[in-house]
Amino acid sequence: MSTKYIALADIDHNLGNDGNMAGIVPSLIYGYQEDIATWPDEPSGETIELAFDAAGTLTGDVVMKAGTRAYKLDFTEDVGHFKMAPVGEVDGVHWKYELAIIKAKIQKTILGFANAAAGRKMFFIVQDENGTYYLMSNKRRGASLVTGGDGASTGTGASDRNQISLNFEFRNRKAYTYEGDVEAVLVQIT
Repeated sequence: MSTKYIALADIDHNLGNDGNMAGIVPSLIYGYQEDIATWPDEPSGETIELAFDAAGTLTGDVVMKAGTRAYKLDFTEDVGHFKMAPVGEVDGVHWKYELAIIKAKIQKTILGFANAAAGRKMFFIVQDENGTYYLMSNKRRGASLVTGGDGASTGTGASDRNQISLNFEFRNRKAYTYEGDVEAVLVQIT
């Protein structure tokens, strides 16, 4: 038996008593990738056989460097989405994480955020409507602002929304959930 191993198991259709809801919570945690001091660990089947749950979960917390903290960004409800999809050629398959959000009303603050994110490695912690968190970034790669969407648009008619849409991508070897801290990361470490 290989030392790098994920144990196979039956997977039933039970979604649990709490159901299943689409969408993401319209508030995310973000910051510069370079400001993270400690990253959660990716699962490894090198020493023990992993169950599916363990093989799909990062362990540990995102911990910021001294003098830094993460920030929150609230956006328009029911217009953002998060996606993880396998991409790549045979023997090169990996996962592309995608985050798309819309912030109503073009404002200098959100344009400043877009300018700060352009060309920088970022991290995002995204929560879906089922309560599961995902981390877009790791110590090797950050999330990047990418083209797509409508950008900043005033709309055409009075019933259209004046808005800015932002899209971010991150590529990782595997797909994971994040079960680490989402509160202390928002407090500046001295």
